[in-house]
Amino acid sequence: MKMKNVAALLAVCLFVAGCGGVKTLTPEEEARLNARDAIVRAGEMIKTCDEEKVDVSDAAELLAEANEAFENSDYLRAKEKADAAYQLAKTALDEARAARKKAMDEAERELSKRRPSSYTVGSWAKNRDCLWNIAKKPEIYADPWQWKKIYLANKNKIKDPDLIYPGQVFEITR
Repeated sequence: MKMKNVAALLAVCLFVAGCGGVKTLTPEEEARLNARDAIVRAGEMIKTCDEEKVDVSDAAELLAEANEAFENSDYLRAKEKADAAYQLAKTALDEARAARKKAMDEAERELSKRRPSSYTVGSWAKNRDCLWNIAKKPEIYADPWQWKKIYLANKNKIKDPDLIYPGQVFEITR
């Protein structure tokens, strides 16, 4: 009876040792996985660039070369090409985003130069002027909820925000 228990225990131990052991990768398997990861990463970056309309044709060519090297089992070259494609695409994307931000900032500065610094109240019958409608005008704030800015900047001229009069000149703060 004891011999059967020892044999069963030995069989279980051998089974667990064989199944639960840590499998190490060969250098080639590791290089293959690293190359595949680099190719996927570069592909995702190029996809992001395409979505943002950034030309990355050079990076796409490098990625194609990386895929070809991968298919030919040249994993080191595949990883190098994929890493280069990723870096090229990332640089192009960063530069495009910076250029877009610069253009937006410049457009905002130009727009703020064109916006008036004051507003003369017209009649209700003609212009429908009230603080809400003045703030709603595109050249003022383009947002009616900003009426309070006009009121606070001109508190010395406005006793009651519901009562403004034709001919009053209000300062428009930015």
